[in-house]
Amino acid sequence: MRKLLIWLILTVLSGGGVVIYALHQQYEEQSAEFRILYRDITVKLAQNDVILALLSNSSDPKVVQQKFPYILRWQTQPHDPPRPDINPARAGTYWINSPQGSLLIDLPGLLADFVRSQKFHHFSLSWQGAPLLMQGAEGTDDWWRWEKQITSPSQPLSLTVTNNPDWRNLPWLLMVLVGLFWAVVIYFYNQYQRTKRQRNIADLRAHFSELSRLNAMGEIAAGMVHELNQPLTAILSYSQTAQRLIAQQQAEKALPLLDASVTQTKRISALLRTFREKLHSDEQALQPVDLRRVWEHVVTLLGNEIQRGKVTVINNIPDSLPPLMASPLGIEQIFHNLLNNAIQAQQQIPVGKAWVAINASQSENSIVLTVTDGGPGLTEQALEQVFMPFFTTRKDGLGLGMALTETLVQRLNGSIQAQNSANGGACFTLIFPFAQQEA
Repeated sequence: MRKLLIWLILTVLSGGGVVIYALHQQYEEQSAEFRILYRDITVKLAQNDVILALLSNSSDPKVVQQKFPYILRWQTQPHDPPRPDINPARAGTYWINSPQGSLLIDLPGLLADFVRSQKFHHFSLSWQGAPLLMQGAEGTDDWWRWEKQITSPSQPLSLTVTNNPDWRNLPWLLMVLVGLFWAVVIYFYNQYQRTKRQRNIADLRAHFSELSRLNAMGEIAAGMVHELNQPLTAILSYSQTAQRLIAQQQAEKALPLLDASVTQTKRISALLRTFREKLHSDEQALQPVDLRRVWEHVVTLLGNEIQRGKVTVINNIPDSLPPLMASPLGIEQIFHNLLNNAIQAQQQIPVGKAWVAINASQSENSIVLTVTDGGPGLTEQALEQVFMPFFTTRKDGLGLGMALTETLVQRLNGSIQAQNSANGGACFTLIFPFAQQEA
Protein backbone atom coordinates (compact mmCIF):
# COMPACT_ATOMS: atom_id res chain seq x y z
CA MET A 1 0.00 0.00 0.00
CA ARG A 2 2.84 2.40 0.83
CA LYS A 3 4.55 1.71 -2.50
CA LEU A 4 1.28 2.31 -4.34
CA LEU A 5 0.83 5.62 -2.52
CA ILE A 6 4.39 6.69 -3.37
CA TRP A 7 3.84 5.73 -7.02
CA LEU A 8 0.57 7.67 -7.10
CA ILE A 9 2.16 10.80 -5.57
CA LEU A 10 5.13 10.72 -7.95
CA THR A 11 2.89 10.10 -10.95
CA VAL A 12 0.50 12.92 -10.00
CA LEU A 13 3.35 15.36 -9.37
CA SER A 14 5.17 14.46 -12.59
CA GLY A 15 1.96 14.30 -14.62
CA GLY A 16 0.89 17.63 -13.14
CA GLY A 17 4.20 19.15 -14.20
CA VAL A 18 3.74 17.81 -17.72
CA VAL A 19 0.17 19.19 -17.86
CA ILE A 20 1.25 22.62 -16.56
CA TYR A 21 4.05 22.78 -19.11
CA ALA A 22 1.71 21.73 -21.95
CA LEU A 23 -0.92 24.29 -20.88
CA HIS A 24 1.76 26.97 -20.71
CA GLN A 25 2.84 26.07 -24.24
CA GLN A 26 -0.77 26.32 -25.46
CA TYR A 27 -1.16 29.67 -23.72
CA GLU A 28 2.00 31.04 -25.33
CA GLU A 29 0.91 29.82 -28.77
CA GLN A 30 -2.52 31.43 -28.41
CA SER A 31 -0.93 34.61 -27.05
CA ALA A 32 1.15 34.75 -30.22
CA GLU A 33 -2.02 34.27 -32.32
CA PHE A 34 -3.68 37.10 -30.39
CA ARG A 35 -0.75 39.42 -31.09
CA ILE A 36 -0.92 38.55 -34.81
CA LEU A 37 -4.69 39.15 -34.83
CA TYR A 38 -4.26 42.47 -33.02
CA ARG A 39 -1.59 43.59 -35.50
CA ASP A 40 -3.69 42.67 -38.56
CA ILE A 41 -6.81 44.40 -37.21
CA THR A 42 -4.80 47.52 -36.33
CA VAL A 43 -3.39 47.69 -39.86
CA LYS A 44 -6.84 47.17 -41.36
CA LEU A 45 -8.47 49.90 -39.27
CA ALA A 46 -5.62 52.31 -40.04
CA GLN A 47 -6.57 52.08 -43.71
CA ASN A 48 -9.85 53.85 -42.90
CA ASP A 49 -8.00 57.00 -41.80
CA VAL A 50 -6.05 57.04 -45.08
CA ILE A 51 -9.24 56.53 -47.12
CA LEU A 52 -11.04 59.27 -45.20
CA ALA A 53 -8.24 61.74 -46.00
CA LEU A 54 -8.28 60.87 -49.73
CA LEU A 55 -12.05 60.94 -50.40
CA SER A 56 -13.59 64.11 -51.86
CA ASN A 57 -16.89 65.28 -53.35
CA SER A 58 -15.63 64.34 -56.77
CA SER A 59 -15.15 60.65 -55.84
CA ASP A 60 -17.49 58.24 -57.64
CA PRO A 61 -19.61 56.33 -55.03
CA LYS A 62 -19.81 53.22 -57.20
CA VAL A 63 -16.08 53.04 -57.68
CA VAL A 64 -15.47 53.61 -53.97
CA GLN A 65 -17.91 50.88 -52.93
CA GLN A 66 -16.48 48.55 -55.54
CA LYS A 67 -12.99 48.98 -54.16
CA PHE A 68 -14.03 49.23 -50.50
CA PRO A 69 -17.33 47.37 -50.09
CA TYR A 70 -17.24 47.82 -46.32
CA ILE A 71 -17.70 51.64 -46.70
CA LEU A 72 -21.46 52.07 -46.70
CA ARG A 73 -21.62 55.91 -46.78
CA TRP A 74 -19.34 58.89 -46.58
CA GLN A 75 -19.55 62.68 -46.48
CA THR A 76 -16.82 65.23 -46.89
CA GLN A 77 -18.42 67.89 -44.70
CA PRO A 78 -18.13 67.69 -40.94
CA HIS A 79 -21.34 67.20 -38.94
CA ASP A 80 -23.00 70.09 -37.26
CA PRO A 81 -23.16 69.68 -34.33
CA PRO A 82 -19.90 67.61 -34.37
CA ARG A 83 -20.21 63.88 -33.68
CA PRO A 84 -17.89 61.94 -31.43
CA ASP A 85 -14.85 60.38 -33.08
CA ILE A 86 -16.78 57.11 -33.22
CA ASN A 87 -20.53 57.12 -33.52
CA PRO A 88 -22.17 53.64 -33.58
CA ALA A 89 -24.96 53.60 -36.12
CA ARG A 90 -26.41 50.09 -35.79
CA ALA A 91 -25.13 46.63 -34.92
CA GLY A 92 -21.80 46.09 -36.60
CA THR A 93 -21.54 49.61 -38.17
CA TYR A 94 -20.11 52.87 -36.93
CA TRP A 95 -19.16 56.34 -38.13
CA ILE A 96 -15.60 57.53 -37.91
CA ASN A 97 -15.37 61.29 -37.92
CA SER A 98 -12.68 63.85 -38.58
CA PRO A 99 -12.58 67.51 -39.64
CA GLN A 100 -12.35 66.32 -43.26
CA GLY A 101 -15.60 64.31 -43.09
CA SER A 102 -17.11 60.99 -41.93
CA LEU A 103 -17.22 57.36 -43.03
CA LEU A 104 -19.87 54.75 -42.18
CA ILE A 105 -17.92 51.51 -41.76
CA ASP A 106 -19.39 48.02 -41.96
CA LEU A 107 -17.13 46.33 -39.38
CA PRO A 108 -18.17 42.69 -40.17
CA GLY A 109 -17.42 43.30 -43.83
CA LEU A 110 -14.10 44.98 -43.03
CA LEU A 111 -12.89 42.13 -40.81
CA ALA A 112 -14.70 39.22 -42.44
CA ASP A 113 -11.50 37.34 -43.30
CA PHE A 114 -10.06 37.74 -39.78
CA VAL A 115 -13.28 36.72 -38.06
CA ARG A 116 -13.57 33.56 -40.13
CA SER A 117 -9.97 32.50 -39.62
CA GLN A 118 -9.57 33.28 -35.91
CA LYS A 119 -9.70 30.23 -33.59
CA PHE A 120 -10.68 31.84 -30.31
CA HIS A 121 -13.78 30.76 -28.44
CA HIS A 122 -14.95 34.37 -28.03
CA PHE A 123 -14.05 37.40 -30.15
CA SER A 124 -15.34 40.96 -29.77
CA LEU A 125 -14.56 44.53 -30.77
CA SER A 126 -16.17 47.24 -28.67
CA TRP A 127 -16.07 50.96 -28.10
CA GLN A 128 -16.59 52.38 -24.64
CA GLY A 129 -18.14 49.08 -23.53
CA ALA A 130 -20.61 48.95 -26.46
CA PRO A 131 -19.97 45.86 -28.64
CA LEU A 132 -19.59 46.56 -32.35
CA LEU A 133 -18.64 43.04 -33.46
CA MET A 134 -18.93 39.79 -31.50
CA GLN A 135 -18.47 36.16 -32.33
CA GLY A 136 -18.92 33.17 -30.01
CA ALA A 137 -20.36 32.94 -26.51
CA GLU A 138 -19.62 35.53 -23.83
CA GLY A 139 -16.59 33.61 -22.62
CA THR A 140 -16.95 34.63 -18.99
CA ASP A 141 -16.13 31.07 -17.88
CA ASP A 142 -13.22 30.59 -20.26
CA TRP A 143 -9.79 29.93 -18.79
CA TRP A 144 -7.78 32.52 -20.72
CA ARG A 145 -8.60 36.11 -21.67
CA TRP A 146 -6.69 38.63 -23.74
CA GLU A 147 -7.76 42.29 -24.04
CA LYS A 148 -6.03 45.25 -25.65
CA GLN A 149 -7.05 48.61 -27.10
CA ILE A 150 -6.39 49.36 -30.77
CA THR A 151 -3.74 52.07 -31.13
CA SER A 152 -5.67 54.27 -33.56
CA PRO A 153 -6.43 57.97 -32.92
CA SER A 154 -9.79 57.79 -34.70
CA GLN A 155 -10.81 54.16 -33.91
CA PRO A 156 -9.68 53.31 -30.35
CA LEU A 157 -11.63 50.08 -30.29
CA SER A 158 -11.08 47.44 -27.63
CA LEU A 159 -10.18 43.93 -28.84
CA THR A 160 -11.13 41.09 -26.49
CA VAL A 161 -10.71 37.35 -27.05
CA THR A 162 -11.08 34.33 -24.73
CA ASN A 163 -10.31 30.67 -25.10
CA ASN A 164 -10.02 27.33 -23.28
CA PRO A 165 -7.19 24.80 -23.26
CA ASP A 166 -7.30 22.08 -25.88
CA TRP A 167 -7.59 19.13 -23.52
CA ARG A 168 -7.57 16.59 -26.33
CA ASN A 169 -4.10 17.63 -27.44
CA LEU A 170 -2.50 17.34 -24.03
CA PRO A 171 0.37 14.78 -23.92
CA TRP A 172 -1.72 11.97 -22.43
CA LEU A 173 0.63 9.31 -23.79
CA LEU A 174 3.58 11.05 -22.15
CA MET A 175 1.71 11.10 -18.81
CA VAL A 176 1.04 7.36 -19.13
CA LEU A 177 4.73 6.81 -19.87
CA VAL A 178 5.62 8.90 -16.82
CA GLY A 179 3.43 6.64 -14.69
CA LEU A 180 5.07 3.55 -16.19
CA PHE A 181 8.50 5.09 -15.63
CA TRP A 182 7.86 5.63 -11.92
CA ALA A 183 6.38 2.14 -11.64
CA VAL A 184 9.58 0.68 -13.13
CA VAL A 185 11.77 2.87 -10.90
CA ILE A 186 9.87 1.84 -7.76
CA TYR A 187 9.93 -1.83 -8.81
CA PHE A 188 13.71 -1.87 -9.35
CA TYR A 189 14.30 0.16 -6.20
CA ASN A 190 12.18 -2.32 -4.27
CA GLN A 191 14.13 -5.20 -5.84
CA TYR A 192 17.38 -3.48 -4.90
CA GLN A 193 16.19 -2.96 -1.32
CA ARG A 194 15.01 -6.58 -1.11
CA THR A 195 18.31 -7.88 -2.48
CA LYS A 196 20.22 -5.64 -0.10
CA ARG A 197 18.08 -6.82 2.81
CA GLN A 198 18.57 -10.47 1.85
CA ARG A 199 22.30 -9.89 1.55
CA ASN A 200 22.39 -8.24 4.96
CA ILE A 201 20.38 -11.10 6.43
CA ALA A 202 22.75 -13.61 4.81
CA ASP A 203 25.71 -11.75 6.30
CA LEU A 204 24.04 -11.73 9.71
CA ARG A 205 23.32 -15.44 9.46
CA ALA A 206 26.89 -16.18 8.43
CA HIS A 207 28.12 -14.13 11.36
CA PHE A 208 25.62 -15.81 13.65
CA SER A 209 26.68 -19.23 12.37
CA GLU A 210 30.31 -18.41 13.08
CA LEU A 211 29.45 -17.16 16.56
CA SER A 212 27.42 -20.30 17.14
CA ARG A 213 30.38 -22.48 16.18
CA LEU A 214 32.68 -20.54 18.47
CA ASN A 215 30.15 -20.73 21.28
CA ALA A 216 29.65 -24.43 20.68
CA MET A 217 33.36 -25.14 20.76
CA GLY A 218 33.42 -24.86 24.56
CA GLU A 219 30.51 -27.24 24.92
CA ILE A 220 31.96 -29.64 22.38
CA ALA A 221 35.37 -29.49 24.05
CA ALA A 222 33.80 -30.32 27.42
CA GLY A 223 31.94 -33.21 25.79
CA MET A 224 35.09 -34.42 24.10
CA VAL A 225 36.96 -34.47 27.43
CA HIS A 226 34.24 -36.73 28.78
CA GLU A 227 34.21 -38.89 25.64
CA LEU A 228 38.02 -39.21 25.50
CA ASN A 229 38.43 -39.90 29.20
CA GLN A 230 36.88 -43.38 29.00
CA PRO A 231 38.92 -44.78 26.06
CA LEU A 232 42.12 -43.22 27.38
CA THR A 233 41.53 -44.79 30.79
CA ALA A 234 40.85 -48.13 29.10
CA ILE A 235 44.02 -47.84 26.99
CA LEU A 236 46.05 -47.05 30.09
CA SER A 237 44.59 -50.04 31.92
CA TYR A 238 45.12 -52.37 28.95
CA SER A 239 48.69 -51.18 28.47
CA GLN A 240 49.64 -51.56 32.14
CA THR A 241 48.14 -55.06 32.27
CA ALA A 242 49.94 -56.03 29.07
CA GLN A 243 53.24 -54.81 30.53
CA ARG A 244 52.79 -56.99 33.61
CA LEU A 245 51.91 -60.04 31.49
CA ILE A 246 54.93 -59.56 29.25
CA ALA A 247 57.12 -59.15 32.33
CA GLN A 248 55.71 -62.47 33.60
CA GLN A 249 56.59 -64.19 30.31
CA GLN A 250 52.87 -64.43 29.37
CA ALA A 251 53.01 -62.50 26.09
CA GLU A 252 50.27 -64.58 24.47
CA LYS A 253 47.80 -63.27 27.06
CA ALA A 254 48.87 -59.64 26.38
CA LEU A 255 47.91 -59.79 22.67
CA PRO A 256 44.12 -59.37 23.20
CA LEU A 257 44.80 -56.44 25.49
CA LEU A 258 46.89 -54.75 22.82
CA ASP A 259 44.12 -55.34 20.26
CA ALA A 260 41.64 -53.71 22.64
CA SER A 261 44.00 -50.73 23.01
CA VAL A 262 44.11 -50.36 19.21
CA THR A 263 40.30 -50.42 19.09
CA GLN A 264 40.06 -47.70 21.72
CA THR A 265 42.67 -45.65 19.85
CA LYS A 266 40.60 -45.88 16.65
CA ARG A 267 37.58 -44.74 18.62
CA ILE A 268 39.53 -41.71 19.82
CA SER A 269 40.54 -41.01 16.21
CA ALA A 270 36.88 -41.14 15.12
CA LEU A 271 35.86 -38.79 17.91
CA LEU A 272 38.56 -36.31 17.00
CA ARG A 273 37.57 -36.51 13.30
CA THR A 274 33.96 -35.78 14.24
CA PHE A 275 35.11 -32.89 16.38
CA ARG A 276 37.16 -31.43 13.51
CA GLU A 277 34.27 -31.78 11.03
CA LYS A 278 31.94 -30.09 13.48
CA LEU A 279 34.24 -27.09 13.68
CA HIS A 280 34.32 -26.73 9.89
CA SER A 281 30.73 -27.53 8.96
CA ASP A 282 27.32 -28.20 10.43
CA GLU A 283 26.41 -30.64 7.64
CA GLN A 284 25.10 -34.03 8.54
CA ALA A 285 24.34 -37.03 6.40
CA LEU A 286 20.79 -37.25 5.08
CA GLN A 287 18.69 -40.24 5.97
CA PRO A 288 14.99 -41.19 5.91
CA VAL A 289 13.21 -39.40 8.76
CA ASP A 290 9.78 -40.35 10.12
CA LEU A 291 8.25 -36.93 10.74
CA ARG A 292 5.50 -38.25 12.97
CA ARG A 293 7.98 -40.00 15.30
CA VAL A 294 10.25 -36.94 15.45
CA TRP A 295 7.27 -34.72 16.37
CA GLU A 296 6.23 -37.14 19.10
CA HIS A 297 9.80 -37.14 20.40
CA VAL A 298 9.83 -33.32 20.52
CA VAL A 299 6.49 -33.33 22.36
CA THR A 300 8.08 -35.65 24.91
CA LEU A 301 11.10 -33.37 25.30
CA LEU A 302 8.83 -30.37 25.95
CA GLY A 303 6.48 -32.35 28.15
CA ASN A 304 7.07 -30.19 31.24
CA GLU A 305 6.29 -26.95 29.37
CA ILE A 306 3.21 -28.53 27.79
CA GLN A 307 1.87 -29.75 31.13
CA ARG A 308 2.66 -26.47 32.86
CA GLY A 309 0.70 -24.45 30.28
CA LYS A 310 -2.08 -27.07 29.88
CA VAL A 311 -1.43 -26.99 26.12
CA THR A 312 -3.30 -29.42 23.90
CA VAL A 313 -1.02 -30.79 21.19
CA ILE A 314 -2.77 -32.15 18.12
CA ASN A 315 -0.78 -34.45 15.84
CA ASN A 316 -2.39 -34.75 12.41
CA ILE A 317 0.63 -36.24 10.64
CA PRO A 318 -0.72 -39.37 8.90
CA ASP A 319 1.06 -42.67 9.38
CA SER A 320 1.13 -43.10 5.62
CA LEU A 321 3.28 -40.00 5.11
CA PRO A 322 6.50 -41.10 3.39
CA PRO A 323 9.80 -40.48 5.18
CA LEU A 324 11.74 -37.31 4.41
CA MET A 325 15.40 -37.42 3.45
CA ALA A 326 16.89 -35.08 6.04
CA SER A 327 19.02 -34.78 9.10
CA PRO A 328 17.10 -36.19 12.08
CA LEU A 329 18.73 -33.69 14.42
CA GLY A 330 17.87 -30.80 12.07
CA ILE A 331 14.19 -31.82 11.82
CA GLU A 332 14.07 -32.24 15.58
CA GLN A 333 15.49 -28.74 16.06
CA ILE A 334 12.94 -27.27 13.62
CA PHE A 335 10.01 -28.91 15.41
CA HIS A 336 11.46 -27.99 18.80
CA ASN A 337 11.69 -24.28 17.92
CA LEU A 338 8.20 -24.11 16.40
CA LEU A 339 6.52 -25.97 19.26
CA ASN A 340 8.41 -24.07 21.94
CA ASN A 341 7.52 -20.70 20.35
CA ALA A 342 3.86 -21.73 20.12
CA ILE A 343 3.84 -22.63 23.82
CA GLN A 344 5.56 -19.36 24.76
CA ALA A 345 3.09 -17.32 22.67
CA GLN A 346 0.12 -18.72 24.64
CA GLN A 347 1.30 -18.02 28.18
CA GLN A 348 -1.41 -15.37 28.61
CA ILE A 349 -4.15 -17.67 27.29
CA PRO A 350 -6.59 -18.96 29.97
CA VAL A 351 -5.58 -22.36 31.33
CA GLY A 352 -6.86 -25.19 29.16
CA LYS A 353 -7.51 -22.99 26.10
CA ALA A 354 -4.02 -23.18 24.56
CA TRP A 355 -3.44 -25.59 21.70
CA VAL A 356 -0.93 -26.42 18.97
CA ALA A 357 -1.71 -28.46 15.87
CA ILE A 358 0.53 -29.90 13.18
CA ASN A 359 -0.87 -31.03 9.84
CA ALA A 360 0.92 -32.76 6.99
CA SER A 361 0.03 -33.45 3.39
CA GLN A 362 1.82 -34.91 0.43
CA SER A 363 1.95 -33.68 -3.15
CA GLU A 364 3.76 -35.13 -6.14
CA ASN A 365 7.02 -33.35 -5.40
CA SER A 366 6.96 -32.27 -1.77
CA ILE A 367 5.69 -32.62 1.77
CA VAL A 368 3.77 -29.67 3.24
CA LEU A 369 3.65 -29.15 7.01
CA THR A 370 1.62 -26.52 8.86
CA VAL A 371 2.06 -25.71 12.53
CA THR A 372 -0.80 -23.61 13.94
CA ASP A 373 -1.44 -22.33 17.45
CA GLY A 374 -4.26 -20.65 19.33
CA GLY A 375 -2.26 -17.60 20.38
CA PRO A 376 -2.80 -13.93 19.52
CA GLY A 377 -0.91 -14.24 16.25
CA LEU A 378 1.99 -12.21 14.85
CA THR A 379 2.08 -8.44 14.48
CA GLU A 380 2.73 -6.85 11.11
CA GLN A 381 6.31 -6.13 12.15
CA ALA A 382 6.79 -9.69 13.37
CA LEU A 383 5.47 -11.10 10.08
CA GLU A 384 8.16 -9.14 8.21
CA GLN A 385 11.07 -9.78 10.59
CA VAL A 386 10.28 -13.10 12.31
CA PHE A 387 13.15 -14.87 10.51
CA MET A 388 15.70 -12.10 11.03
CA PRO A 389 18.51 -12.91 13.50
CA PHE A 390 18.13 -11.24 16.92
CA PHE A 391 14.50 -10.23 16.33
CA THR A 392 12.31 -11.30 19.25
CA THR A 393 9.03 -10.30 20.89
CA ARG A 394 9.97 -11.76 24.28
CA LYS A 395 11.92 -9.82 26.89
CA ASP A 396 14.19 -12.78 27.65
CA GLY A 397 14.45 -14.02 24.06
CA LEU A 398 17.60 -13.91 21.94
CA GLY A 399 15.87 -13.86 18.57
CA LEU A 400 17.91 -16.75 17.16
CA GLY A 401 15.45 -19.65 17.16
CA MET A 402 13.43 -18.78 14.05
CA ALA A 403 16.53 -17.60 12.17
CA LEU A 404 18.11 -20.99 12.85
CA THR A 405 14.86 -22.71 11.88
CA GLU A 406 14.78 -20.98 8.49
CA THR A 407 18.45 -21.85 7.95
CA LEU A 408 17.81 -25.53 8.71
CA VAL A 409 14.78 -25.57 6.38
CA GLN A 410 16.71 -23.92 3.55
CA ARG A 411 19.55 -26.43 3.93
CA LEU A 412 17.02 -29.05 2.90
CA ASN A 413 16.06 -26.90 -0.13
CA GLY A 414 12.77 -26.20 1.63
CA SER A 415 10.88 -23.03 2.43
CA ILE A 416 9.06 -21.67 5.46
CA GLN A 417 6.44 -18.93 5.59
CA ALA A 418 4.77 -17.18 8.51
CA GLN A 419 1.22 -15.85 8.52
CA ASN A 420 -1.81 -15.57 10.78
CA SER A 421 -4.54 -18.17 10.54
CA ALA A 422 -8.24 -17.48 10.30
CA ASN A 423 -8.67 -17.89 14.07
CA GLY A 424 -5.98 -15.30 14.71
CA GLY A 425 -3.13 -17.55 15.79
CA ALA A 426 0.25 -17.90 14.12
CA CYS A 427 0.59 -20.39 11.29
CA PHE A 428 3.93 -21.59 9.89
CA THR A 429 3.96 -23.46 6.57
CA LEU A 430 6.96 -25.62 5.71
CA ILE A 431 7.51 -27.18 2.28
CA PHE A 432 10.15 -29.87 1.79
CA PRO A 433 10.81 -31.22 -1.73
CA PHE A 434 11.38 -34.95 -2.10
CA ALA A 435 14.32 -34.67 -4.48
CA GLN A 436 16.84 -32.76 -2.37
CA GLN A 437 20.37 -32.68 -1.17
CA GLU A 438 21.44 -30.78 1.88
CA ALA A 439 22.75 -27.36 0.82
